[in-house]
Amino acid sequence: MINIKQLILFLLFCMIAAAFGCTSLGMNSMPVEQLKIKYADQESEIIEIDDMKIHYKDEGQGPVLILLHGVCASLHTWDGWAARLKDRYRIIRLDIPGFGLTGPAPDKSQYRKEEAVRLFEKVVDEMKLEKFYLAGNSLGGYISWNYTLKHPDKVQKLILVDSVGFPQPLPGLLAFASNPLIRPFARYTMPRFLFDDAVEQVYGDKSKVTQELKDRYFDLAMREGNKGSYIDVFTEMRRLCDDENLSQGIKDLSVPTLVMWGTRDEWIPFKYFENWKKELPNAKFVQYEGAGHTPMEEIPDETARDADLFLSGKM
Repeated sequence: MINIKQLILFLLFCMIAAAFGCTSLGMNSMPVEQLKIKYADQESEIIEIDDMKIHYKDEGQGPVLILLHGVCASLHTWDGWAARLKDRYRIIRLDIPGFGLTGPAPDKSQYRKEEAVRLFEKVVDEMKLEKFYLAGNSLGGYISWNYTLKHPDKVQKLILVDSVGFPQPLPGLLAFASNPLIRPFARYTMPRFLFDDAVEQVYGDKSKVTQELKDRYFDLAMREGNKGSYIDVFTEMRRLCDDENLSQGIKDLSVPTLVMWGTRDEWIPFKYFENWKKELPNAKFVQYEGAGHTPMEEIPDETARDADLFLSGKM
């Protein structure tokens, strides 16, 4: 059920923001070419699959490590890992459809699990990758472990970072924006204050949330078409997180797996870490005291170190 206080505050804010301009209300969109100036570089590439131009970065040398981000994020949440690991691994990270510079999928049905996994299969095939390591955070973790179930022959090792995997209440922003009463409006407006609050929620140490970080998350949400795709993904997440069969298959994962978790995760609380321990008794587990939902971004030194130890067989 929607929080009435939130609704009233949202409507009041919209009235005030509308009086002073559209920027803080998040009604404007930013052309992808304008965003590329700031958020693409010489490592950026485009691969065309299913009428989508998927933005990705391919850097470094060594065994292939693919990184998949979560909801509201982009490939930049892995910047810290890429910088620390590209001297030992070939790092491939992509903006999954609906987010970042990739932008919206042609059809919202493509945000469902089966289609998301199928799209990733096509990306792997197009890049001619035979075997690789795979890491995913949040929604990216969900796609990762479901892909691994289908292709254990391709995924040599799997890393799940605060991954979706069990039924749970939706995080505040997702629940609010995907509510049937709000959804029609949220497709066209994404108030800055709500988005900034969501960025702070995913960090355990709020002092690490810089203005530059908030700007990046908000700018990429303003990419042409992304406001609508966010709502479509949020709506799919609402259905997914209510599904009592969500975790089906986890116990059948057969590849070596490392599960990482921040103890102060507000989006997928730490208690779900225990569920993974029960389902995967032979996996490796690392918890990060005080970290939030995206520890690979919040504490890249520690998490990249542990990822390397696991992938190199030293954990």
